[in-house]
Amino acid sequence: MQLQAFAKINLDLRVLGQRDDGYHELRTTFQTIDWSDEIHIEPADGFTFVERGMAAGEENLVVKAVRTFEKLTGETVRAKIELVKAIPSGAGLGGGSADAAVTVLGLQKLYEKEIPLVDLLPALSALGSDVPFFLSGGRALGTGRGNEITPLEDDVDYGLVLIAPPLSVATREAYSWLTLSDKTNNISRFCAQPAPHSEVEPGNDFESVVFPRLPLLSEIKQDILRAGALRASLSGTGSALFGIFGSREEAERAVPRLTAWGAVRAIRPLPRPEYLRRIWGVAKW
Repeated sequence: MQLQAFAKINLDLRVLGQRDDGYHELRTTFQTIDWSDEIHIEPADGFTFVERGMAAGEENLVVKAVRTFEKLTGETVRAKIELVKAIPSGAGLGGGSADAAVTVLGLQKLYEKEIPLVDLLPALSALGSDVPFFLSGGRALGTGRGNEITPLEDDVDYGLVLIAPPLSVATREAYSWLTLSDKTNNISRFCAQPAPHSEVEPGNDFESVVFPRLPLLSEIKQDILRAGALRASLSGTGSALFGIFGSREEAERAVPRLTAWGAVRAIRPLPRPEYLRRIWGVAKW
């Protein structure tokens, strides 16, 4: 079985405050994009996992996804799983979360074990706040910790340029920057009041704390705008940035002037039906 795990961007990301459980209350708009890792699953005498030929331990999200599947189904996984990475890590593109979600989907198909959503969603949320989003993809609103997913109407009539610079941002560290005691970095400085999503100005609150520490990312955002983007933003906590253009052709024309910043590509937003179809589009039984 050969599956595709697609990345996402956050079209907007607002931090509303800290929750009683220690996490942050978020409101974000997820969008799947045409950039994917590959996951190969084949039956074996026992379970092994490799990433680019190297074995990985229990802390890897794919391995955690396997253990979650086993716990929820009582099935012992006997398979070799190989992950071929293309989505950069530490970029705010959700590659690890997508890998985990698609692994569980693949194992359900392989073992013909359908896990009820009432059990599956909280288990995936425990792996990562954005993992549940990758069960359906497309465009969706994420609230709570980002794990409460509400599908939105797909809109793919625009172009995207994505830049992944040669640096990473640790998600946990980025969240810690929101809550420093210094007043200029305190979370209350930029927390929005809860409001209907349509009334919120698009943006990413993490730019307020990430850009001062990594000014190169601010420079990249400004250059994306100079290249003709209607809007540019950090994705997640970074380090990847994207620009929204009026058309795919405009996005493609902007790529050559942006290549000095890192890995640059014109990409397509994936609507939900295409996302779900292409996860399995190269599956072999």
